[in-house]
Amino acid sequence: MIHIKRREQLDFGYELFIAAVSILSVFNMLLEYIPGVDQDALNVVYIINLVLTLLFVYDFGLRFATAPSRSSYFFRDYGWADLLACIPQFRIFRMFRIIKAYRLVKKYGVQYIKTFLSTNRAAAALYILVLMVIIIIESGGFLVLQAERASSSANITTAGDAIWWAYVTITTVGYGDRFPVTAAGRLVGVMVMTTGVAVFATFAGLISSKLLASPAKEDEEEEPEAVPFEKQVITGMDEIKSSMSHQEQKNQEISARLEHLENLLKTGK
Repeated sequence: MIHIKRREQLDFGYELFIAAVSILSVFNMLLEYIPGVDQDALNVVYIINLVLTLLFVYDFGLRFATAPSRSSYFFRDYGWADLLACIPQFRIFRMFRIIKAYRLVKKYGVQYIKTFLSTNRAAAALYILVLMVIIIIESGGFLVLQAERASSSANITTAGDAIWWAYVTITTVGYGDRFPVTAAGRLVGVMVMTTGVAVFATFAGLISSKLLASPAKEDEEEEPEAVPFEKQVITGMDEIKSSMSHQEQKNQEISARLEHLENLLKTGK
């Protein structure tokens, strides 16, 4: 029997990733209503939306399976909105995911996000890689079809051609069976190649550094996380000592004044 761990909140990086995917999905929904857009270019958006829908189905299943209380998640934490968001016709409900992510960011603050990304670089890089690949393939495929539609000699004419070309271009494979022939299309190709190489090179470099780092070095990198807490404890102890010292001085002053008053009373008698 498979044991599923219940938890109040999923990984923070995963929450940010789903929020970014939700924003992309809502943007795609608005893109469909822009007049004058080539139908083949819109088909690229439809295919990407299918991929995003699969991600949302997985997300709902994960949240439902790991929720401490499934009924509470479904009815109180907008689980029903997550379920409806899986249906392409109800993509507007993906706004609830964006709202939840905004509340999460507001709760923890920007500084926490920076700390999380710096201390969980491998996981963050994976989420960023997946997100950037989706964005580059969609934007590259969409723009190249828009650019190539006016050319009679174009060989990138369908959404399938555009997505295939964008993917082999960002992976630097470049089969050469599909290529832009217009100046605007080649400019899109430069953009796709540059961003693709940058994303994969950064990810490969990070993974290599993680694999080649010695365990001792990794421990040294993890150790500074405890320093802020230790500093807080030491600072708190110093403040208590200072407060006690200050109070002791006040007590001595009070004792001296009482002694002075007693002397005055004795002198008066």
